[in-house]
Amino acid sequence: MTWRRRVDRNHAEIRDGLRRCGYSVWDCSRFGDGFPDLLLRVGGAVLLLEVKMPREGLTPKEEAFGAIFPVHVVHSLEEALLHLAR
Repeated sequence: MTWRRRVDRNHAEIRDGLRRCGYSVWDCSRFGDGFPDLLLRVGGAVLLLEVKMPREGLTPKEEAFGAIFPVHVVHSLEEALLHLAR
């Protein structure tokens, strides 16, 4: 596993905003190798979020991970909250 250093500019805003809204958020952005950026516990479920800047696509490793596990790509706090409302 590689340890990634770069995160998207909107990453902290989304992570911190979700925490302010009362969600349990684990920041996994350093994991790399296609693992999603944020892991949330919502009720009894776990939700995986990949944070991307607008018009930024997934890497091949992120696509491969998403083919096995459900990952939601989000570009803003509002978009993340919409996924949580479902």
